[in-house]
Amino acid sequence: MIIFAHGLEGTPNGSKIQALRASGFEVLAPDFQGMVLSERVALLEKICERHADKKPILAGSSYGGLTAAIIAMRMPHQFTGLLLCAPALHLKEEPVDADTILVAPNGMPTVIVHGIGDDIVPISCSLEYAERSGEDILQFYKVDDGHRLSESHSSIIEGANALYSQTIDS
Repeated sequence: MIIFAHGLEGTPNGSKIQALRASGFEVLAPDFQGMVLSERVALLEKICERHADKKPILAGSSYGGLTAAIIAMRMPHQFTGLLLCAPALHLKEEPVDADTILVAPNGMPTVIVHGIGDDIVPISCSLEYAERSGEDILQFYKVDDGHRLSESHSSIIEGANALYSQTIDS
């Protein structure tokens, strides 16, 4: 199971979510439309608590990637892995402030997919996160794409499969 947090302008039926479902994944995608980060975090935390017994993969895109990264740090033992798609890790908004250092939780396999042509969230945000996270970054896909990753669904699916295979191997 994948719990997927969509981006600021995304929806629970966005193309990344549809692509994951079409490839056979069970995807739970809450509706975060119109919510600020603190509201998204509170809702996602409740949803993740309800599904903790399934040890889902936690995923997020853009603003949803920031949301997922925060939840992964708060609840590191409840997830199989973390899948971040062009995560907006540079934003400073409650509950993230200037002193917050986002990092993949120790021991949580993490996959990042980020477009080298992203003009909304600089790829440097993901590169710095990966560097801070060290060996917990299972894979980093630097794709020839923009922020929406509309041409990179295969990389997102490959990353989800890599995280899923980690659970089988464990």
